[in-house]
Amino acid sequence: MRIHFTNADLVRTRLKLERDLMWEVVSSVQVLQHGEGRVFFDPWRRVVRERIGRDPGLRAAVRALVAVAPHAAYFPDFLTPAQERAGIGAGVEAVLATPVERVRAEVASIRVGGAGAARWLGGLTEGRAEAYRHLERSLRVFHDVLLTPLLPAVDSALRAECVAGSHHYLRGGPEGLLRWLPGASWEPPVLVVDYPVDRELRLGGRGLLLIPSYFCVFHPVALADPELPPVLVFPVRNSSRLLGVERGGGDHVSSLLGPTRAAVLRAAVSGPTTGGLARRLGVSPATVSHHTGVLRDAGLVSTERCGNSSVHRVTPLGMAVLA
Repeated sequence: MRIHFTNADLVRTRLKLERDLMWEVVSSVQVLQHGEGRVFFDPWRRVVRERIGRDPGLRAAVRALVAVAPHAAYFPDFLTPAQERAGIGAGVEAVLATPVERVRAEVASIRVGGAGAARWLGGLTEGRAEAYRHLERSLRVFHDVLLTPLLPAVDSALRAECVAGSHHYLRGGPEGLLRWLPGASWEPPVLVVDYPVDRELRLGGRGLLLIPSYFCVFHPVALADPELPPVLVFPVRNSSRLLGVERGGGDHVSSLLGPTRAAVLRAAVSGPTTGGLARRLGVSPATVSHHTGVLRDAGLVSTERCGNSSVHRVTPLGMAVLA
């Protein structure tokens, strides 16, 4: 896919700094339909299989969402609405507010997998209240039962990714952000994106909203309808996902490095200054400088001078140690 920018588009290009819940819901439904990302998603997939095996209502919700959001080159745009308010309630409300004519047109492009799915999707296209209630229940149940326990890990990964993207934006402007974007290459004035279908997207001065996603796996994803506000959802790096993987058996990083040095390493994910680290950890700047020096010599953090301050950032090796 080739995304064409004007100067006005570059000015309006931005990075979403908070979770986009509906994109995570739809992307996680698709993660259940393939086997990639085993180290991050297999434990969750096992939990899902166990839960739906003993809960018919949950099983029906998952089946409905798999039908309407298949792992394919296309799924309906109305499932991931642009909305300012956060939370599953606002997201579901925005989905259900989609005009039935648009629902009909978008659902018509889905490859239907079975008679039961076809009947339910047919009810959506006809605007039947029962079909819409089933969609609402399915989205809420899936979120509440299967996704909510994973959201702390999701948010940890997204924070790490947004910090990295923000640093590139501050140092290189919008073009620095586009050069950093995974799964894409910036060839001014075109962003070339690894994509399953060949398409051209002309922004026409609307700008582009970049949305990091924990459950997006293979490549960046754009809305199918070029007339909708342009977004590009991209997978977070595995180094960011590593921060969200749940570990048992105690705090091994603190055992290895010592509690203060481990705290410094964890805090370096957000790119703090020496003074910021000292305030956050309740220690002196001299103590921070000592620990960052040791971590830097070990290749776990890097340090860069910015004016009168030193900014510390965790390295990929440091990310691996944290995981």
